[in-house]
Amino acid sequence: MQVIHTLLPYQDELLGRQLTAFLGETDPAAVALLRAHIEWIEIGSGETLMEQGEAGESMFMVISGRLRAYIRDENGPERAVREMSRGQVIGEMSLYTGAPRSATVVAIRDSVLIRLDKVAFNKLLASSAQASIGLTQQLIRRLQTERARVPVEKPVITGLMAVTAGVDLADFGTRFAVSMAAAGRVQRIDSALLATKLQALGLSADDDQNPEVNRQVAMILDQIEAENDFVLMVADAELNAWTRRCASHCDELLLVAKPMSRCACTRQRPTF
Repeated sequence: MQVIHTLLPYQDELLGRQLTAFLGETDPAAVALLRAHIEWIEIGSGETLMEQGEAGESMFMVISGRLRAYIRDENGPERAVREMSRGQVIGEMSLYTGAPRSATVVAIRDSVLIRLDKVAFNKLLASSAQASIGLTQQLIRRLQTERARVPVEKPVITGLMAVTAGVDLADFGTRFAVSMAAAGRVQRIDSALLATKLQALGLSADDDQNPEVNRQVAMILDQIEAENDFVLMVADAELNAWTRRCASHCDELLLVAKPMSRCACTRQRPTF
């Protein structure tokens, strides 16, 4: 987990939209308080944000990415209880109650979050009735579904990968993006588009061992996600750097195959 010291314009705009959705248009003081006290962090796929049982000294809001919460029962195995995507708050229960963290939270793909410490959290509750109501409603919904079937947030980023020869994945991706557009703004991205964006920065998309390339790719994908409701990542036919990124960066992976008579596909959710 790393602190982000330089905030990009699209991140600030996305934060503004999410805070407005959470606090409403009528609470500018609460928004200003949050902006003054938050810390931006990024966490890689597979990294742990918090551990069940540890002290809770801060809460988080997901700006982009996806995380999964697990609960370890006293006499049973660890089980997944929910997933959190952009706009959702994590870790506020410990700040309310003073109790240890009630779950372990792991990033299931690269994610960007904001963090608010306990002192600022208490100031927010004291100054904003809307914030207090919003957080309380989220807690109630969480407690109501804790023993129920795991709630799954809708995927924001879907990866497309061919698993048999003869699949025209580019055409399938284009038609799939048209279908998705009925539900919101969609951006289709493939290796050629990524290569063009990296070339403009003087970098090569094939150099996936270069930390600067990986950082720029993460920023490009994060900005595309911030500007759209859905992102469709179309993998290459071969197992290369871009195809690996499609598999690791998506919320949902759609495996496309071509049987003798027709094309079939199978959905798969990333698991760590």
